[in-house]
Amino acid sequence: MQYILCVNNRYFKIDIEDADFLQFLEKSSQNDFENECVNEKELLVAYIKKTSELYEREKKINKLLERLEVDLSKDGV
Repeated sequence: MQYILCVNNRYFKIDIEDADFLQFLEKSSQNDFENECVNEKELLVAYIKKTSELYEREKKINKLLERLEVDLSKDGV
């Protein structure tokens, strides 16, 4: 399976093994980009946006893990 990315009218084929991820990537790309073919700035902006979202999710996950560790230590587990 391949994901095809168009940047400045150049097409890049990227092999993706996980069909579910490929489907997610295609849907995500439709939400991230207005056009089928993007320029470097649009690609960079989307990358920064996704990295920011990932950073915020990791912060939330770490807070949840800290709360779980505190709760588990209270229970003596």
